[in-house]
Amino acid sequence: MIKPLLFTALMLNLWACANTENPTGAINPDESERSAAPDFTMETLDHGTFKLSEATGRVVHLFFIGYACPPCMVTAPGIEKDIHLSLSSDSLTVIGIDVWDGSAGQLANFKIQTGVTFPLGLQGSGVGDLYGATNDYNILIDKKGRIAYRQSGTQVDALREKITSLIKE
Repeated sequence: MIKPLLFTALMLNLWACANTENPTGAINPDESERSAAPDFTMETLDHGTFKLSEATGRVVHLFFIGYACPPCMVTAPGIEKDIHLSLSSDSLTVIGIDVWDGSAGQLANFKIQTGVTFPLGLQGSGVGDLYGATNDYNILIDKKGRIAYRQSGTQVDALREKITSLIKE
């Protein structure tokens, strides 16, 4: 009896992590077609606060996660190493946003398991709704506060390339 329940739980977890709205990837509007990113404020795991409008003048990478989403846990170390640590400067802010609304303990476990050091936003389902984003979803906001790139699923190389070009704008 336990094995079928475990299988069902695993399948439901994988189904919840799947994002089928755009399985091929990115939406990359031309600069003239970019729309303003909705502002939001949220508490972070480290008891700080993140407010999007305070990041104007910087490229912002919103990495929408689920605290126990397998694809998110697999790609988070790549975002940490290849984007956050290698590109972070005065021109880039990376924040993970938990759209599953896990507890601080669950999000701390995500941080421990993945080794990320970028801020993690708590109770982020409202922000996900605001942006139409589910877990394992990435949005890049340009220095003028406009949505410049959306990507379902995480392709770190494509994100890194786009972030580099946005920093140069």
